[in-house]
Amino acid sequence: MRILVTGYRGFIGSHLTRELTEHGHDVVGVDMVANPAHDLRLEGVADDVILHSDAEVVVHLAARVGRLFGEDHLTDTVVDNAGMTALVARATAAAGARLVYASTSEVYGDNDERVCHEHTGPFTLPHNIYGLSKFWGEQVAALYAPYRLTILRFSMPYGPGLPAGRGRAALINMLWQALRGEPIIVHRGAERSWCWIGDTVEAARLAIESGDGPYNVGRDDNAIPMMHVAEMACDLVGAPHGLIHVVEPPGKQTVVKRLGTDRIRALGWTPEVSLDEGMARTLEWVKTLGDDGLPRQEGM
Repeated sequence: MRILVTGYRGFIGSHLTRELTEHGHDVVGVDMVANPAHDLRLEGVADDVILHSDAEVVVHLAARVGRLFGEDHLTDTVVDNAGMTALVARATAAAGARLVYASTSEVYGDNDERVCHEHTGPFTLPHNIYGLSKFWGEQVAALYAPYRLTILRFSMPYGPGLPAGRGRAALINMLWQALRGEPIIVHRGAERSWCWIGDTVEAARLAIESGDGPYNVGRDDNAIPMMHVAEMACDLVGAPHGLIHVVEPPGKQTVVKRLGTDRIRALGWTPEVSLDEGMARTLEWVKTLGDDGLPRQEGM
């Protein structure tokens, strides 16, 4: 298939582009960071880009990601995650292509120990504008590009390419802080099922090829207390466990996530990389990050 990927230079986008290409798909990418002329939030840009790409499938990954960043920029988050998606969905349908929309498990809200399934939920009001804006994105995608719409609800991907710092993935921050000998904050009772990015994009590719949706894209078989993840981070770098500080979770923070993955597994997907192996691989990436949590520039 000829596939257009928006946000192809992002964390998931870069890995997914490689996965699709390696499995024989003809992939073209757009990213407004690389080319400001490809600002899909502007009227007419998506229409022009998608029509001239001659794509059969549009994978819409471009978004404003993150709970804290969303709260920092409320209106921008709504525009980026709902408004831009509406323009992309409308342009996709007009070009006769099929839409794949990258959503998040945050759309389910906080359901404690209940397992969340794609069609039946349970759905509760998300704790933050990020989750709500991505849910609105799902709705406008269904409104403007319903034909064989595929929705990918990503959950806890990790691996090389993620920066560290405020609002970033806890696993990356724990490795970064352990390396630097800095305090590692753990929310009491928190646990997650982390999914190696290679396994994540394999699942996404299978869903894209199936032309069906929605799908939970993440793991349901390795729920790990975040206290244990912090200890693993310390052990990997030889840092003392005394760096770890357990605090009460902030308000409106989902402490536990439970996702059903029967639908994605029915496509033949089985995650292969253990957390031990994945964290060791990720550590090599984290070693390249500078004081700002971003990759060091060559020569710096």
